[in-house]
Amino acid sequence: MKNSKKALSLMMTSALVFTSTPHQFIVNALTGYQPGVTVEKNSTGKSDADYQATFVYEDKDERDAVSVSVAGSLQFYKHDDVTDNFIKTGTTAGAKVYDAYHYEKSMFNTGYGLNGDSQSYDLKEVEDERFEITLPLPGNLYYYDYTVTYADGSKVTIQDPANKSEANPTSGHDSGHSIVYVGDASNTAEGQEKIYARTDGKTGSYSFVEYQAVDGTKQPLGVYLPKGYDSSKVYKTIYVSHGGGGNEAEWMGIGAIPNIMDNLIAEGEVADAVVVTMDNAYFNWNYDTIAQNFKENIIPFIEKNYNVSMNAKDRALCGLSMGSMITSTILQQNTELFGAYGCFSGANTQATIKDVEELKNVKIYLTGGNVDMATKATTPEGDVGNPGKTVGLAKILADLGVKYNMDIKDGAHDWGVWRSAFTTFVKDYLWDAQDQTLKYQPGVTVEKNTNPDWDADYTATFVYKDTDKRNAVSVNVQGGFQFYKESEVGSYKGAADNSSIPCYDAYHYEKGMFAGSSSTQTNVMIPYEMTEITDELFQVTIPVPANQYFYAYYVTYENEDTEVKTYDPANLPEKSPSGSDAGWSLFYVGNSGETKGQEYIYPRADKKGNVEYKEYTAIDGTTQYIGVYTPYGYDKNKTYKTIYVSHGGGGNENEWMTIGSVPNIMDNLIANGEIADTIVVTMNNTYFGWDYDKVLPNVVDHIIPYVEENYSVSKNAKDRAFCGLSMGSMTTNQMAKTYPKEFGYFGSFSGGSTDLDKTHYDVDALNDAVLYLTAGNIDMAYNNDMGISSIDYMKLYDELGVKYDFDLLLGSHDWYVWRESFTNFAKDYLWDVEAKDDEVNDKKDNTPSQDTENKVNTSTTNKKENTISKVKTGDQTSITAYIIMLCIGLAGMMVFVYKRKKENL
Repeated sequence: MKNSKKALSLMMTSALVFTSTPHQFIVNALTGYQPGVTVEKNSTGKSDADYQATFVYEDKDERDAVSVSVAGSLQFYKHDDVTDNFIKTGTTAGAKVYDAYHYEKSMFNTGYGLNGDSQSYDLKEVEDERFEITLPLPGNLYYYDYTVTYADGSKVTIQDPANKSEANPTSGHDSGHSIVYVGDASNTAEGQEKIYARTDGKTGSYSFVEYQAVDGTKQPLGVYLPKGYDSSKVYKTIYVSHGGGGNEAEWMGIGAIPNIMDNLIAEGEVADAVVVTMDNAYFNWNYDTIAQNFKENIIPFIEKNYNVSMNAKDRALCGLSMGSMITSTILQQNTELFGAYGCFSGANTQATIKDVEELKNVKIYLTGGNVDMATKATTPEGDVGNPGKTVGLAKILADLGVKYNMDIKDGAHDWGVWRSAFTTFVKDYLWDAQDQTLKYQPGVTVEKNTNPDWDADYTATFVYKDTDKRNAVSVNVQGGFQFYKESEVGSYKGAADNSSIPCYDAYHYEKGMFAGSSSTQTNVMIPYEMTEITDELFQVTIPVPANQYFYAYYVTYENEDTEVKTYDPANLPEKSPSGSDAGWSLFYVGNSGETKGQEYIYPRADKKGNVEYKEYTAIDGTTQYIGVYTPYGYDKNKTYKTIYVSHGGGGNENEWMTIGSVPNIMDNLIANGEIADTIVVTMNNTYFGWDYDKVLPNVVDHIIPYVEENYSVSKNAKDRAFCGLSMGSMTTNQMAKTYPKEFGYFGSFSGGSTDLDKTHYDVDALNDAVLYLTAGNIDMAYNNDMGISSIDYMKLYDELGVKYDFDLLLGSHDWYVWRESFTNFAKDYLWDVEAKDDEVNDKKDNTPSQDTENKVNTSTTNKKENTISKVKTGDQTSITAYIIMLCIGLAGMMVFVYKRKKENL
């Protein structure tokens, strides 16, 4: 197998080498032409060719040039002389070569003679070491080189010094030959109509850039951008490989891609697309390495640095000769990377096919020349299954029932065929012009609101492109896009009928409203229906005020009734090493000066701390993860405070670090001097099923010792804090009851306790700590009839005489409330920068009793006014519907209550 690949590579690499001796032609020398090539209308009347090209070579070498010849794609064949026998049997019998002087209409040119009879033309020496020749030529793009013979017998084959092909200035790579255009779109060979440069200004541009390849080296790419390339649009991409011995510059020069794309786009034959060329020869045609380099390096580089779709259906791959071998290999083994494949003059028929069904979902175009060594049979018996043959791949696909299109063109294994092949592939097999680029990329785009009918300062445009094999017929986006007026909340009670409290969608948002995670009318999130812009690409724009939002897409497929929830594939939530994430996709809107209660959640541009996930041995002997935030400039020679933070029902160690915005909040508080340098630790209590007999000692006896051994933190209980949300709030309250002397501060956000037995609490120890409680004004955990609400817990503390502070915040049982709660806790209740062991001694006593609910609703904590640096939007999150999460938490609480009651019997 290796030897056959090497042999094919060598054969394809050497396909353009001219081997025959020059033919002798007597021509009249012409004068008055500049060095290079001058193209004119044919005035000799001695040829069917409509044009003539005068080649002028002036030798600048110190040696004496005694003769010069020119050779290139300058030999011609009659279509009728070339029969199907070439493809069927591999024989070139009857294929007579014609020189330029004997060209006749409808002949086609090739880059070499089929029978070792490539044509070479001698130039006449008209002055000392100045040589000229005029050849009649039909319209086309020709490549050529000069062979110079010197008096000392030495020879050199070179490009035309007056007409060198354009090179990549960084790599030095070029087309390998000089090139010259003859004719125009109306008078050229079939298949070459699109190769000519436009003159109306509707032209794109191309440049060469560098990317980091799979082996860590810097490698070149050529990138064509269509006219009017706009960063607000999303473009398709075509990745194009050269052949053996080629490089990233060839297709941009001799391959005429910029001109072909300019013409096809201007004429509405294809959607706007970016074209990318590369240097695969660098990898010595190792198929596996090249495929990996595409997947892990080239495609991610382009999708990061250019406004192109990240959907495989909006990518195409094609290549010539050895590049076709690469294309066909990826087609068979990494089918999912591209939506269309074009194999020009070659195919890997030895590849292992990964997924036949996936092959049926992509477009496949196979082509080659009618006198092309990569399409002909290997033996007279017509064996078409041998390695390297395009017709061999066609047979394999046909036997598998995979659809493809086969197209045989006039020509050999050369650029005339490949330019025509690229044109056909793009024009007939890729995206229609109607499937035009969009203003917005997949994902979420946040902009300033310009719609006077909407009150929000921003808009969020969601674009979802479905990649499932099923046909998506409708999509809606859901998330934290429900809004309320504080004046309309009234007497909210969890698990009761709250439908009288108005809930507003984003389109009816008004200044001063606050966001919630679900609708009081329906107890679920409001769906925002998306419009199908193109085939299975959906879009919607909604107005939103500044905040951090979570969202997911809900997709309905053809012939299916159930919606499928999916993360945004263009904005996946960040995962920790355990595989945990926030359950939602996330994004930021606005900045700190435009929101209330969320001022500290935005990422800073400087002085940013670090988040890492560490393994520790848990109470049951298993290996579990904690998240650890260390502040900017973390120094092992300093001693830091610690905050231990628990998620809620169904959560994990990832949530507070992502959707909870703890790293950003801490960065801002520390940078602003509003809290001493502090390390924050998150954990996964869901793993223990909220069994407090495991959860609590696991923190005290396993997590804390691990942190204090591996990080420079204080071991003084007054320098530790514990807080949590929902079930994590219940955990905080259990921790305060069971280990009141292990922490100096407790923050309980949206939760009560399953244990209201007064004899279980150490009042003196609790009063020696700082207790901060919060809930949202439409929070199920604030006020309900289950005996486990915040109000029930505060009543217990009131009766015990335990001092605490309580904040009733605007929001529901969700991250809007919990982020604000954590911010308040860290900023207003924990350690000041100036002191090492100070406590909050001026705790307020605004504890509500059962008959003072109105007083509770109006109680607040003194807070400082803060401003922090403006930041960009963008981040990622998680969801399982907060209502579901709460129900899990409440169910867990009730099970715990039942278990304790049973134990006490």
